[in-house]
Amino acid sequence: MKICILTPRFPMPECGGDLLRINYIARHLKSQGHQLVLVSYTEETPDIDAAQELYDKVYTVKRNKIASIFYSALFMLTGRPIQCGYYYSWAFNSLFKKIIQKEKPDLYISHLLRMVPFLENAKLQGKSIIEMTDALSKTYALATGAKGNNLLQNIYKIEKHLIAKYEKFVIRRYPKIVLVSLSDIDFLSSNMKGKYTEALELHTNGVEYLSETINHTDTKKICFIGHMQSLQNQDAVLHFVNDIFPLILAKKPDMKFYVVGAHPPKSILKLDNGKNIFVTGFVDDLNKFVADSCIAVAPVQIAAGIQNKVLVALANGIPVVLTSLIAKAIPELRDGENCFIRDDDLSFAEACLSLLEDINLRAKIREQGRHTVIEHYSWHSKLYGYELFDKH
Repeated sequence: MKICILTPRFPMPECGGDLLRINYIARHLKSQGHQLVLVSYTEETPDIDAAQELYDKVYTVKRNKIASIFYSALFMLTGRPIQCGYYYSWAFNSLFKKIIQKEKPDLYISHLLRMVPFLENAKLQGKSIIEMTDALSKTYALATGAKGNNLLQNIYKIEKHLIAKYEKFVIRRYPKIVLVSLSDIDFLSSNMKGKYTEALELHTNGVEYLSETINHTDTKKICFIGHMQSLQNQDAVLHFVNDIFPLILAKKPDMKFYVVGAHPPKSILKLDNGKNIFVTGFVDDLNKFVADSCIAVAPVQIAAGIQNKVLVALANGIPVVLTSLIAKAIPELRDGENCFIRDDDLSFAEACLSLLEDINLRAKIREQGRHTVIEHYSWHSKLYGYELFDKH
């Protein structure tokens, strides 16, 4: 088949979980013999060469900031999600119409809800898959009490109602909606009161296995992995720095905390004190940078879907301490066996200290965590049948 993939962000470089996921979906589809046509917005000069190594055809439209502001307001006033307006433009719609005629794709994939309006305009509901990934209405409902970007919080307060309505609209109209966690499917099924839920399909995230993990461990290094434009990641980092890390430093004052992820805002950048907190921004080789970490932390309090940060850490043999909110999305996780699951600040800090101080415990959790990923989270197995409609 020829498959057209619409993305709101140019997928190269892979500087966030959303881009990593859509590219692995593309890699899986290519491995099944399909031709791929990418239609994407760009912000700056895109790395077309890198994209063409994966996608057979690449079409781009530079996002116009004025158009984004205009359509964001228009969509909000007409009861549609602000984010769909932010990524809407006449230029993209015009290009997409030409691509439909020129390429004649057999199947369309909308990466996130943001690109659905273009499918609606072209009346392509019957031959489209919506890569929803997460139940955003669930995330936004949790986001109102978050630490971090106040502007984003205020937008989320408005957006959560608009996105909840739009999720229902899309579920009613499209034959296949893909999510990455069963808890999100259950959440949306409940919102739909059990109707149209046959369209909801689970394809969780996978992880790239590393043939070897690094032999050396920096026993003073704690890492957090995540794209830092995300409010949930900002909230998690601020929570750890303000409420958990001081408890660890009281017992082990030489510990260092690394925030590893692209596009950190000022609220996160100013945490970097050059002494025991370091904000790296984008790193060229994520696995190489974090692989020597003693532990990884994920004190996430706002989330939907499966968290790549956890899978990446486990794949690198890094013991993980995380909250129950995100542990639910990875049912194979077992507290005290392949990770530590803690929700209150004191027990979270104590779990970190136990791993930092006990080399045997650390080795056990590392081995079991990595085994969990290898056993259950290959991208190929998780994405098998992604492009098919006849699985129900």
